[in-house]
Amino acid sequence: MEIITRVLVQNITIVFFFYGLAFYSMGLALILAGRRTSQFRLARAIRPLAWFAILHGINEWMDMVQRIAELEGAIILPMWYRAAQLTILVVSFLMLLVFDLVLLSPRMTAFHRIGTSVSLLFLFWGANLLLVTKVYHLSPPEILVIGDILARYLLAVPASIFGAWALFSQQKTMQQHKMPQFGRDLMISAGALLAYGVLGQIFVSKAFLFPANIINSDVFLQIFGIPVQLFRGGLAAIIAIFMVRALNVFEMENQRKLAVAQQEKLQAQRSAVETERRINQEKDRLNEALRLKTEELSVLLEVSNLLALSMEPHEQNRRVLQHIVNSLSFPDAGLLLLDDPPRETLKVAAVMGYNTHSATGDTGYAIAKKLGKRCIAEGKSVCHHADGQEIVFDPQEAREWTTCQSAITPVVMLGLPLTAKKGVIGALVLAQTGKPGERYLSVNEFNLTLGLSQQLGLSIENARLHQAAQRHEKVLAKLLHRVVDAQESERKRIARELHDATGQSLTAIGLGLRGAEVLITEDPEQAVLHVRQLKKYSTNALGELRRLIANLRPSQLDDLGLDAALHWYCQEFQQQYGVSVRLDTRYLASSLHPDSETMIFRIMQESLSNVAKHAKAESVVVRLIEYDHHIELSVVDDGVGFSPEQVLQESDRQQGWGLLGIQERAQLLGGHCHIQSAPGQGTHVRVMIPKDNEGETDVSDKITVGR
Repeated sequence: MEIITRVLVQNITIVFFFYGLAFYSMGLALILAGRRTSQFRLARAIRPLAWFAILHGINEWMDMVQRIAELEGAIILPMWYRAAQLTILVVSFLMLLVFDLVLLSPRMTAFHRIGTSVSLLFLFWGANLLLVTKVYHLSPPEILVIGDILARYLLAVPASIFGAWALFSQQKTMQQHKMPQFGRDLMISAGALLAYGVLGQIFVSKAFLFPANIINSDVFLQIFGIPVQLFRGGLAAIIAIFMVRALNVFEMENQRKLAVAQQEKLQAQRSAVETERRINQEKDRLNEALRLKTEELSVLLEVSNLLALSMEPHEQNRRVLQHIVNSLSFPDAGLLLLDDPPRETLKVAAVMGYNTHSATGDTGYAIAKKLGKRCIAEGKSVCHHADGQEIVFDPQEAREWTTCQSAITPVVMLGLPLTAKKGVIGALVLAQTGKPGERYLSVNEFNLTLGLSQQLGLSIENARLHQAAQRHEKVLAKLLHRVVDAQESERKRIARELHDATGQSLTAIGLGLRGAEVLITEDPEQAVLHVRQLKKYSTNALGELRRLIANLRPSQLDDLGLDAALHWYCQEFQQQYGVSVRLDTRYLASSLHPDSETMIFRIMQESLSNVAKHAKAESVVVRLIEYDHHIELSVVDDGVGFSPEQVLQESDRQQGWGLLGIQERAQLLGGHCHIQSAPGQGTHVRVMIPKDNEGETDVSDKITVGR
């Protein structure tokens, strides 16, 4: 035994080489056998363990180089080399600790928590090294030796113990997955790792620090007859062999997944065969449904074409209703009831199969009209039965339609609401006038009538919007023409006033200056009087220019703001027309944009201009008041009043240019205008403007009139 010990000691460099080779080979084997994706937690922890083995093997090889240098004697390794070796050793033990924490932690444990734990243990090792250095005043070589010893005591021993515990805990996982053979391999690896940490790392290099001065590598050599490095290398080989064997669990896992996938593939093939059989069974039914759907689409297409034709609305509605009744097997009569927004009433837009002249009492036509009005009022469909029973239901709910089908008597009349974006705009009523129950209303035909009613409602609304847009374009064209005429008239007025007033004054000033030039030398006193007269002429001309400029745009609006401009204009209006004006303003200037202030001023200016031209009023009240979400401008006069509906009629637009101008300005600000007037009752103009154009997408697009 002594001979073997002597040989091993003399060839310690070879021991270091195989020691490092064992760990390095273990690291490479673990990297090659590892997996990135697996249901086992071990797959996530393999890489830190592999890096521990590789770094530890490099450390032992660096130690081997150092021993060779010591044997040679002439080679002195620099301090940075030994410091780098210590760093690699410490990092290797920290990677072993990362392996422990990853294997013991829950699946979704954040990486920064593991990093924090490892950092705290590293700081604990560094603090102890610093404390020993300060207490014993160690030299740099001694610091490196003590650092190696403390790394093994404080890092390697606990990391190995936790690693053995972590590997041991994986045995239950292997048993749960019915792989006990791999659990046994992990148990052997855990035992070898525990022996490596408890025995292999307790026997460190001999040093003055307790317990290294008592339990060290020399004592291990005396007791067991082999260097501790050889013992560590043997344990590394055992760990590598059984860990690689345990990692074969990934291959078995893949085989099981492949078997499951194959089973699922077979199941999918059987399901595909069953699905194909069902598809074949459904093919005939789908073909029949396709035929019915084609018929429905042809009816819808024909109705769409009729609605797209350019013709009178009454004739268009009549032809659409006629085509719907003729295309369906259930009805032989029908009624199309639409709302009339201008008059806020309902009107019969088209009728077929009824004698409208005898619509009195309990006739079919009267019942159809009543049924249509009920559809519009409640916004739902109504089925009328032969015994007079009426059932209200939601046409979108198929289950509710079965209530009509299951009634005792058959359906003889069906009313469907015509819906659009703004709500219910009318109703479509389809009826049988012959023998009750002679023609049955099927589910397919009901769905077709439902689709027709939906399309009809949207088409009627689009037609109305198109007509409104055309009317609006005509109004805008006339307004543009009016604006151009107004600009030309204003230019003519300004030119006339400049010629008649300012021009005459400037001409008189020019002639007077010539006379003053002559009188200065002949009669100075008379020249002074002449110059004073010219001064009056210039003052008058300047006043005329200021008046013209103020009429174009008051300077108060730019210099002092809207409130001052309103007060100035009301005073000017009162002086010019002799009409009492009372102004009430309650708003914050910050609530209005400068462009909004200009628009509000022009609206008030146009309103007062209408009062001066048409109202014959004695007093006017102007209010500009701020509310929570809008600002309201109102102009109230006690004049003769007028009929807003008559003034704003299409045929009489020429009388309503001022009101249309107010409307356009209000719409530009995202608001709307309300006019309340009647002959002999004065006029009240209200303009509501949202603050900062709030709610601009939900404002009225027309003038509201009332009495």
